[in-house]
Amino acid sequence: MLTSHFTRTEWWIAALVAGLALAVAIQSLLPERKHKWLAVLPPVGGAVVIGLSTKASPDDGGNTALMLFTAMALGLAITRVVFTRFVGRMMEQARSGQPIEKLTGRQTAVFLLTFAAVVAAIVATL
Repeated sequence: MLTSHFTRTEWWIAALVAGLALAVAIQSLLPERKHKWLAVLPPVGGAVVIGLSTKASPDDGGNTALMLFTAMALGLAITRVVFTRFVGRMMEQARSGQPIEKLTGRQTAVFLLTFAAVVAAIVATL
């Protein structure tokens, strides 16, 4: 494990970087410029929950929560990058006023399997 020596402070830094990556990924999914600020809500919400859980249980549970948040946030951000072409096509449809195509069951399965594989790869390196 590459991060077995991380302190709580280093985990907070990793979670901050992962949260910023997640915010950028979410921001790229919002079609209207006036709603771009909403992209920071999920990472901030995650930070609040982790912060509160760290205060409630000062043992190693805080590091575990930070590790899980980092893996999830990076997983979602990397999965967004993997599906850049598909998401770009959907965003163009939304901006032009056309109805966005519905995801098929196969597309949903591919997305979930890709997300699971990305998170598993991240966890293997954490």
